[in-house]
Amino acid sequence: MKMRHLKMTAILTMAMVTLFASCGKKSADEIFEEQKSGVVLVLNKFYYKVEMPGGNQLFFNGMDQNGNILGFTTNEQEAMAKAQMLNGTGFFVGDDGKFVTNRHVAVTDLDSRQLKAQLASIVRASLMQYAMAARQIQAKYNMLEAQKAQFMEYDFFGNIVDGDETQLSQIIEEQRKLKQMYDEMASAVRQLQNASLNNIKVSTVSNIGISFDGEKVNSPSDFLVKNPCNIVKVSDKENADLALLQLKSKKTPKGAFVFKFAGEGNKEYFNGKAAEEKIKIDQQLYMIGYNAGLMLANTQKGISVQMTSGRVTQTPDGERLTYSIPTVQGSSGSPVIDDRGNVVAVNFAKLVGSDNFNFGIPLERIKEFLK
Repeated sequence: MKMRHLKMTAILTMAMVTLFASCGKKSADEIFEEQKSGVVLVLNKFYYKVEMPGGNQLFFNGMDQNGNILGFTTNEQEAMAKAQMLNGTGFFVGDDGKFVTNRHVAVTDLDSRQLKAQLASIVRASLMQYAMAARQIQAKYNMLEAQKAQFMEYDFFGNIVDGDETQLSQIIEEQRKLKQMYDEMASAVRQLQNASLNNIKVSTVSNIGISFDGEKVNSPSDFLVKNPCNIVKVSDKENADLALLQLKSKKTPKGAFVFKFAGEGNKEYFNGKAAEEKIKIDQQLYMIGYNAGLMLANTQKGISVQMTSGRVTQTPDGERLTYSIPTVQGSSGSPVIDDRGNVVAVNFAKLVGSDNFNFGIPLERIKEFLK
């Protein structure tokens, strides 16, 4: 009788352990319905700014596969009009409009070696632009000089005896402005000719906006005007492709889900449960994001977020989390979620030539970034 009692106690204990172990776990449907409102489609419309020694600025739109600079111009409005666009995914981590995505979504990087090789070309192209502009200024100056004769009267010996002082003063003022422009350009040319390539700074000019699941979008303004964003910080570590952005309104939309990362860390972003940050081989994971950006997301009912699933395929090494969740371009920055609904990684890359081996930034790197 005593033995039967012990067996029954053991069975009940095992049942209780199983019950508590499963407590807190959610189905894929539950996670998706609860969290999809907190995942956003990011649009970045960007171009590049070149700051030359002396403060002059030049602009371009990117580089081709051979490393040649595209859309080189001295006119920023022209660069803005021809700006490139890319999509990514982000997810809210606070009530103040802050969301996490990848660094390469927020700030597009250029190949530094290719760019350095092209800086000399930028200088040469700049000198050509200045030379062309100088010729235009000189031609306009000479044309104004010729116009002066129309407003002057001369005697038999060529001396000025009368003239339209108002018209003459306007022409002289225009010539003064042209000469000032010419002198400034000449100074810029001298600085360029003596400049070191190391003193030329290239930066990305990003215009970022977001849209939400269910919203209808017809143009970039539906992102950039309706929901414009600022970059709060980007990681400077090569192994942490992370960025923290924020809506300019500094307010997360009412009803939008706010994510928590699993484990110990900054209390603003982490759930404080150390046991939940441990990742095991073959563990079930989910990802909510915008695979292929607008190509798949844009439907007749508005943009629609997608959920994909997979499993951990390699023992985590602290540098990256490898899983079998299928991803394509556009899913960069998506939250990778465990079966309790906590974020355990941020998707950032895929193995070239395969949809079955993809990589996420693990909690160790996220903790460092959000500390």
